[in-house]
Amino acid sequence: MDQIEQSLRIKLAAAHHIIHYHGWDDLLATHLSVRIPNTEHLLITPHNTAFEEVSASKLIKSDFNGNITGHSDYQIMPQATNIHASIYKHSGTIMSAMHTHSINGVAVSSLECGLLFFNQQSLRFYNDIAYHEFNGLALQNEGEEMVQSLGNNKVMILKNHGLLSTGGNIEDTLYNLYYLEQCCDIQIKTLSSGKKIIELSDEICKLTKKQFDSIQSAHLEFETLTRRIESKSKIDYQS
Repeated sequence: MDQIEQSLRIKLAAAHHIIHYHGWDDLLATHLSVRIPNTEHLLITPHNTAFEEVSASKLIKSDFNGNITGHSDYQIMPQATNIHASIYKHSGTIMSAMHTHSINGVAVSSLECGLLFFNQQSLRFYNDIAYHEFNGLALQNEGEEMVQSLGNNKVMILKNHGLLSTGGNIEDTLYNLYYLEQCCDIQIKTLSSGKKIIELSDEICKLTKKQFDSIQSAHLEFETLTRRIESKSKIDYQS
């Protein structure tokens, strides 16, 4: 195993623990992945493994058809291969994808209004979010359909289902997911107040989105989140 793959394994394992720390995992039902650069292989969540139990060595390496490379004591969830491999097959720029069924993420995905742009955090995704209709479990061709729905956007709300985040690396993808999850939390709490929401103009929304795009520092956020979970993790996720 080369240094690039080992580094990706450690970062992706850390991402699992970060997501568990924030309560966004769904027992055994969601999955994260990263594409190994300049290959048609990916690293992905091992099936039937809780996020807090994932370590670098447990991550599964497979090709885009779901064929596992090398020895592994684990399998891949069919839905995971369907979604993640389809994304990498169709995009030369997406290098990581993360899918969650968090409580508030699913709640927002079930609202007809979708994500509302009424606060600073949500404007990170202004005019940069896709939606995908619910078609049952992703056991057949839904991965291909998700790719079409995603288009050139970096995040997507899977209606009545959950959230999907992508990026050019693990850090960017987790950054996008972190703030999308935060937006969903804020929206559900705000709507539950029953009070009238202060609206923002399209001009201000576009300006703020442009400002956010110019100051992103996903690698710093990733380092901060990693330090936070390293004192909490009960296993050596780097092994």
